[in-house]
Amino acid sequence: MTSQPVPNLASLYPELGAEGTLQIVLQKAVHQAGYQLDVLPEAAPGWKRSGARADSGTRTTSAHLGIQDRCFVMNFWGRGVLMAKGTTTSLNEAATATGVWQSGANLEDLRSACPFVHYGPLAAAHERGTAVETMWTIYRQTAAAHVDHDLIEAAYAQPQLRVLFPFHSHRSLHFSRCTGFPYTHDVPAIIPVAGKYCVKWKSRSPHGPADIGEAYNPRDAVALVVAHLPPESGPAVVGTADDLDRSDSI
Repeated sequence: MTSQPVPNLASLYPELGAEGTLQIVLQKAVHQAGYQLDVLPEAAPGWKRSGARADSGTRTTSAHLGIQDRCFVMNFWGRGVLMAKGTTTSLNEAATATGVWQSGANLEDLRSACPFVHYGPLAAAHERGTAVETMWTIYRQTAAAHVDHDLIEAAYAQPQLRVLFPFHSHRSLHFSRCTGFPYTHDVPAIIPVAGKYCVKWKSRSPHGPADIGEAYNPRDAVALVVAHLPPESGPAVVGTADDLDRSDSI
């Protein structure tokens, strides 16, 4: 197998020069746009030249360079949720979007200032504080083949689970005590297998990985999950599992 040639980034991004990095040029452009914030190099070693990010602790903007065509690929995160994304060929637009988002703008204002940015209804629900209800609605209405609708309805019928944030991984159904990633791992997951429903602790749970039991219908599987909820289980909170760990320690 022949290796792919390393793209000549300087030809697509003359701002970089021969040795420059996205972090250096984006930092300069952000300051020129009037925003006093730090732009950091991307943490992953392979993105040292072509990746950069700004991070406030609760908000992160990441930028990466396209390698086939000129484009700045932008992702806008808030409290563990990918809230918006977009691509632009303009370094100045990338700098403005970074500054606007990191300055605390809401989604509508971000898109108004930077029309290349797009976001979906789930991101808007996260901003409104209705992410849990919206995620349940999406799963209850979806036609996706990997979603077991009988299982979703059985879980939704339980008040203790209806207030948690649901998410799928392949065909398995998981529940989180927070709405952002990384999610919590202390609520059992349900995995449909060969006509049965396996209820398990996840690999990073305090108990696992470990099997809890099997059920032959969604209702009994859900009952096993409810019986093994952690004592602190309650309505899912905004933020990540790391945020919950810090609040629990305090």
